[in-house]
Amino acid sequence: MAAGQLFHTGTRVLLWMDPGGYDAYRVERRFAPIEESSWEKSKPKLPPDSSPNRYGLRRERLTSNQIAQVRGGGWPLSLLQDVIDQFVIHFDASGTSKRCFGVLHDKRCLSVHFMIDLDGTIYQTLDLKERAWHATTSNGRSIGVEMASPGAFGVAESDALNRWYREEPGQGTVLKLPEDGADSGFQVPGFVPRPARSGRVIGRIQDKELQQYDFTQEQYEALTRLTATLCNVFPKLRCDYPKTAGGDLVREKLDDQTLKDYRGLIGHFHIQTDKVDPGPAFDWERVTRGARRWIR
Repeated sequence: MAAGQLFHTGTRVLLWMDPGGYDAYRVERRFAPIEESSWEKSKPKLPPDSSPNRYGLRRERLTSNQIAQVRGGGWPLSLLQDVIDQFVIHFDASGTSKRCFGVLHDKRCLSVHFMIDLDGTIYQTLDLKERAWHATTSNGRSIGVEMASPGAFGVAESDALNRWYREEPGQGTVLKLPEDGADSGFQVPGFVPRPARSGRVIGRIQDKELQQYDFTQEQYEALTRLTATLCNVFPKLRCDYPKTAGGDLVREKLDDQTLKDYRGLIGHFHIQTDKVDPGPAFDWERVTRGARRWIR
């Protein structure tokens, strides 16, 4: 949904008002006991600067008259199309979208427009007209997506990945969820998450050597459809990613002027020096190449 209008992606999307969805408009904590979930009872347990709203108004690129026009909630799609030109890709470091929403909404008072779970389900938590809180300086101009994943770790931190993944003889790599009794939240019954590539991927991001298992096939397929849809709806959003002069992925934060001028898909690490998501395993070319096919 963008500015109140629905657009087809060709894959499973649960909106915040759908059964099983995640609603970032609510001020209550989603996973706290119901009698403890209100804002009044939640506030003492949250960061000191927390707000009951986990999102805001996209005002950075608006005139004072435009702010007055949209501050009540109603955006013309044409105005939103003029504002959005970046699609920021994160890994959630939580493992599943259910856990991700619990961390963002209940603990950190942050938000993101989309989450893509291991089974390929896309969750939209806010209308794209909202300024989600996910990528600091790019929030006003961007759409954000959290890809369910344990994340990337230093090459010496093998134990961190071993807690999440196991090798099954003849079956390849399987992602195992923490045994804390919590429901996975998957929409596909009996789904078993497997990385698109079995082996660990090692690469450098922000001049750090990292290891990471790949995202699932289902996540890539969903993200490819979502990317194609967003690039169709938002003309300023290029279906490409930051590249060097030689055509390779830029693996560190963009300088301030380049970031200011950049339009297209972008990693969290391109925006902040203290971030490495979506990590070295993320296949940028697969997503953009596939999205271009869907756009055509």
